[in-house]
Amino acid sequence: MTSYEDVREMVVDSEFTDWIRFQNLGTWTFQPDVSLRLTQREQLGQSQQPWTNQFQAQSVRYGYVIYYGNSPVEYHTIVGVDNNRAFVPEPTQPQAPGGDYTITPYQVSLGEIITGDPSTFDSYRSRAGIEIEE
Repeated sequence: MTSYEDVREMVVDSEFTDWIRFQNLGTWTFQPDVSLRLTQREQLGQSQQPWTNQFQAQSVRYGYVIYYGNSPVEYHTIVGVDNNRAFVPEPTQPQAPGGDYTITPYQVSLGEIITGDPSTFDSYRSRAGIEIEE
């Protein structure tokens, strides 16, 4: 039986090339275990956060669901920045004034999968001033 933690481990340990992208469906399927998939559910509206102001073009929030089989496992809000050139999970707000926005390594994996290119994702994450939690 596959647990919640098993699903998270599959995602964080995967490479973006392990995922089959069905662009017209808004779905990514994990090749080693096709029961695991990531699906774009809805557009949530524009994102106007301090970290998205680094980009000239608009940024839009989307809802994504991770499924294992028919079971929804997690919901994530991910922002398509700079006219959807990269997709960055919504970061944790800074704890103090002048602090850093942060995302987890797991969120990095999601951003790389959806963006389809780790270097593009990392470039936009860095430009937004988002640090990766250790």
